[in-house]
Amino acid sequence: MTPVNASRREFLKAGLTAGVALGLADPALALSALRPTVEVGNPLEHYPARDWERVYRDQYRYDGSFTWVCSPNCTHECRLRGFVRNGVFLRSEQNYDSHRIGDLHGNRASVAWNPRGCLNGFTFQRRVYGPYRLRYPLIRKGWKRWADDGFPELTPETLSRYKFDARGQDELLRATWDEAYTYAAKGMIAIAQLFRSTQTMLFRYEIKEGPKVHETEINGTPWAMYNDTVIGYDRAGREAVRVTVEEPIHVRSAQYANSI
Repeated sequence: MTPVNASRREFLKAGLTAGVALGLADPALALSALRPTVEVGNPLEHYPARDWERVYRDQYRYDGSFTWVCSPNCTHECRLRGFVRNGVFLRSEQNYDSHRIGDLHGNRASVAWNPRGCLNGFTFQRRVYGPYRLRYPLIRKGWKRWADDGFPELTPETLSRYKFDARGQDELLRATWDEAYTYAAKGMIAIAQLFRSTQTMLFRYEIKEGPKVHETEINGTPWAMYNDTVIGYDRAGREAVRVTVEEPIHVRSAQYANSI
C-alpha cells in the first residue's frame, strides 16, 4: 500500500468533507449519537433506571442491632450500639443513653455525658475481623505455671519464677476453649478465696494525691484528672494492696475520708 503524504490541514479538510457528505446522505444517522436514549420530562415525577440508587440506600441497611460495652484497655467503658447484616458486625454508633444508666446505689449520669464513644469503639469491628485478631485462646506460660502450682503467694522470688517481673517477654501457649474457661475460673476462685480470708479492701483505705494529668471544663465547671494512689489496709493495719488510679475530681478536698 502506497503511503499518502498529506498535511494536517488537508487531513482535517478531507475528514470534514466526508462527514458532511454522510450527513447529507442520511441526516438521522449523522445525529443518532447526539440523541438522548430516554426522554425525561420531570425527573421529580419519574426517573428511569434508578437501580443505581440502591447502592447508597443499602449502605447503612442492617438486619438487627445490639448494645455492647467498649473496653479496649480504656477506663471509660462506653455503651455503644452495634449493627449486624447477614451475620456480620458492620459498624457501631453512640447509643445516647448514658443518662439512663445507674449503679446499685441509684446514682445516675446526666445528659451531659452524651454522646459517649470514640474512634476506638467505632472501629472495633476491624479488630474483630482484622488479620491480626486472636483466633484461639492464648495463656501466658508463666501465669499457667503459677495457676498449676496453686497460685502461691507472690514474693520477689516467685515473681521472677513466673516471669511477672518480665513484662512482654514470656511465651504464649495455645489453649482450647475449655482450658481457657477452666483457668479463668480457677483465677477468679483464687482471688475470691484470697480476699475472703484477708478482707483487705473492706476495712480501711487512704488516698495519696498524685500529679495532675489532665484538666477540662464541663458545662462551665472545671474538672481535673489526677493519678492518685489508693492504699488498702487489713484489720491489723498492715498495707495489703496499693493501686494507682485515674481519678476525675471537681474540687480536690483538703482531706479524704479514711474509711468506707
